[in-house]
Amino acid sequence: MTDSTPDFRALCAELLAAFEIQLEEMSIDNRLCKRARSALATPPPEPPADEELKAWYHQWAKSTSWWGHGDRPVHFARAVLERWGK
Repeated sequence: MTDSTPDFRALCAELLAAFEIQLEEMSIDNRLCKRARSALATPPPEPPADEELKAWYHQWAKSTSWWGHGDRPVHFARAVLERWGK
């Protein structure tokens, strides 16, 4: 087992290709495959730039009232994941 993150888009494309072959052999409608191909053709969103994160952090910190600073990085990280994807 490797420590690297799997390329899920490539894995989905490979699985979809195999599935499409099976559907063709069975003469089954492949509208779902066409939707999946379209979704895979859409590039993933760009991650936020450092400047965007800094600006958003300052905006977020002003609008959030926390008594302590200990968990603040954790809460900010969760807010970033919620905004830009998981």
